Amino acid sequence: MAAAHEPADRLARWIVLVALLCLATVLICVWVLTRDYRIPAVLASSAVGLAAGIACHEFGHMLCAVLLSAPVQLVSIGIGPVLWHCRIGETRFELRAVPCAGFVRCYPQPIVNRLSRLLFLLGGVLGNVVLIGLVSAIRSAVVPDPGHDYVSPIAFVQYYYIIVNLVPFWTTAGGVRTGSDGLQLLLLACGTVSGASSRDPNFLE
Repeated sequence: MAAAHEPADRLARWIVLVALLCLATVLICVWVLTRDYRIPAVLASSAVGLAAGIACHEFGHMLCAVLLSAPVQLVSIGIGPVLWHCRIGETRFELRAVPCAGFVRCYPQPIVNRLSRLLFLLGGVLGNVVLIGLVSAIRSAVVPDPGHDYVSPIAFVQYYYIIVNLVPFWTTAGGVRTGSDGLQLLLLACGTVSGASSRDPNFLE
C-alpha cells in the first residue's frame, strides 16, 4: 500500500522543491535588478525562521510525548541524508541535510488514549507558538526599529508552518506513510483513529 503512494509523494516533493527554487530565482532577480540588500537579508531570516520553526515543532511533539510518559524512539530534523546523529538515553536525534520537515517517532505503546494522542499532535503547533512569542518579545525589547524588517519574517514563517501542518494530507516520514498533524487531528475527531493507535505508525508525527 505504501509503495503505491511513493511516486505521488516523490512528485509532491519535487513540485514543492521546484516552486521554492522558482520563488528564490525571482527574488534573486529582483534583488540584482533593484540592488536592494534587504531582500537577501529577509530571505536569510526566513530560512533561519523555517529551520528554527521545524526544530521547535518537533521538540514540541517530543516534549508532549515525554510529559505523557511515551518513550521517544527518534527525533529527526530535516529530510535527506543524515548529517549528524547522537543518542541520549533511548532517544536517537538526527539532523538531516535539508531543514524543511521533520518527525518524532515514539516506541509502540499498548494503549494510548485519545486525549494523550491529541496533546501529542498539538505539541508541534505549541512549539511554534512558543517561538512566535519569543521572537515577538525579542523584537519588542531588544531589536531597534530598522531591524524589525529582518526579525518579523521569522515569526511569519511560524504562522506559515502552523497552517501547512494543520492542512490534512498524507506524507511519508522516516519511510512510513503517515498523515500530517491536520489529517491525524481530523481522523481523531472523526473517530477513525482509535485511542490505541500509537502503532500507526508508532506515534509518528
